[in-house]
Formats: sequence, C-alpha cells, structure tokens
Amino acid sequence: MWTDALISAFGYLISIIPATIIGIVLMELLMEMGWVQKLGFVTAPFMRFGHLREEVGVGFLVSFGSPTAGNSMVAELNKKGLMNNRETLIASLVTSFPATFIFVRDLTPVLVILLGTTGLIYLGIIIGVGLLRTAITLAFGRFLLPPKKVEIIEQELKRKKFADALQSALRSSRAPLQGIIPTMVFAAIIVFQLIDIGFFDMVSAYLKDLPVLRSLPPPALPVVAAWFASNIGAYTIAGKLLADGMMTSKEIVITLLIGRVLSSLVRLRFTIPYYTGIFSPELGTQIMLLATLMQEGLTAVVIVMLAVLW
Repeated sequence: MWTDALISAFGYLISIIPATIIGIVLMELLMEMGWVQKLGFVTAPFMRFGHLREEVGVGFLVSFGSPTAGNSMVAELNKKGLMNNRETLIASLVTSFPATFIFVRDLTPVLVILLGTTGLIYLGIIIGVGLLRTAITLAFGRFLLPPKKVEIIEQELKRKKFADALQSALRSSRAPLQGIIPTMVFAAIIVFQLIDIGFFDMVSAYLKDLPVLRSLPPPALPVVAAWFASNIGAYTIAGKLLADGMMTSKEIVITLLIGRVLSSLVRLRFTIPYYTGIFSPELGTQIMLLATLMQEGLTAVVIVMLAVLW
C-alpha cells in the first residue's frame, strides 16, 4: 500500500535529516573559520608548475566557496586578454576541483548516514578522481603553456571569533540545506513509492541486458536506474540494499560509480548552460566536453581497477 511506503519514507527521513543538518553546518563552520584560505600557501607552487597565472590560484580558492565565482574570475581574465583560450581551458579545469569538494561537503552527512564506511570509500574515490584530473591538467599546462613571471597575490585570511563564524555558518548553510533537504524528502517519498509498486524491478528487467551492466548483481540495477532521476534516490536504494545484506560494500561502490558515469549524459543539460553562460558558447562547450570526458574516463578506469584488484 502507498501508505506503508509513505510511513517507511518518513521513518527513513526522521533518521537522517537531523544528522544531515548538523553535518552541513559543521562543514560550513570549518569554512568560516578560514581553513580553506590557509591553503593559499600551497596553491601558488602548483599554479607555477602548471604555468598558470597566480590569479588562477586565487580563483581556485574562491571556488571552494562558489565555483561560479571562481570560473567567472577565470573568464574575466580571458575577456581582458590576459589569458588565451588554451590557458583559460586549462585554468577552468583546474578551478573545477573545488566543485568536487563542495559535492563531498554537502553529501558527506547523507552518505555516511545511508552507507557508513562504504559511503566514505565512495566519496574518497570521487575526491581521488578529481585530484588526479587536476594533476593531469596541471601537467598538460606545464607542457603546453609558456612559463609565467612570479607574482604575489595577496589574500586576506578570515579571522573570526567562534560565535561570529557559527552565525555565518548558519547563514551559509541555508542554501545547501534548501537544496538538499527538499530534494531528499521528495526523492525518499518517490523512491519508496516506486519500490512499493515494483517500478525499479521493471526497469531492471530492461537494464540487465546492457553489456556494461551484465557483470553487476541483479539488485544493483535499481540503483543504476535511480541515478538517472536522482543521485539521492540512488544512495537511498543502495543504503537499503547494503543494510539488508543484499550487496557487499565493493558491489555498492562499483554500482554507484557506474551509475554516476552513465548518468553524466543527463547532467549535461545543466552543465551546458552553466559553462556557455560564463564563457563564450564555443569555449564553454569545449571546457564542458573536456571536463566530462576526463572525469568520466578516469572514473571508468577506477571502476575497472576496483573490479580487478578489490
């Protein structure tokens, strides 16, 4: 009955929403205390290694608070003629890593509650892929771009009292919470209703014949199917399968990574207007395609390595 599914959904939400709120506020508090700015001491050498302007390092730090602001800084350097399209493309790929950090920051509480250690392993792999992509991009920059003169860009460090930082963290938490909590509630209600009517079992019957999914256990297919609608929905199903002992930690991690790669085509509907809006349509499309190919290509390599070595 739909009422049973609704009760199950609300029981699930009551168990995870408080911890999610606390986790996100804590992450924002660490940001407000200024620990990210302290990374400025290590970003400059990496920018110099990649033959990028020092301003790109500032944009990298800014992106931890707002990826849009960081990319906008890179785009502005391009529009002013301070960087050509090749350097802008490389700089944008470098400054996109903090977006991975924000993804992890916002979803860590959710995944820890749903998947425990398995969720942390999954997040660690996502961060690792992002770091590897950034390292490869910096290496390309070193070979493709001319060296730059060393310039020192001053960054004012945040120095806030705990009470002020907490107040700012509570304000900063509103945006991610307003996005995550309603999505979580909606996804949980829909997912539990769909589970109740057997929707994911039906989708799984179609997915099981795809060559890339044949190696996955049958219970994994609903997780992949859910990825195309909502990542939180996929995590919810994965958490239930893990708790019920129907899938191992390894199978959950590999399934989530496969679902993430396959659903990247769906995410393009958001990334295309994002990049073409900040940069020119031509340059924005190039950045978007290269970023997607590198991210998903490296993830595919990791999936194969996990399947063979784990």
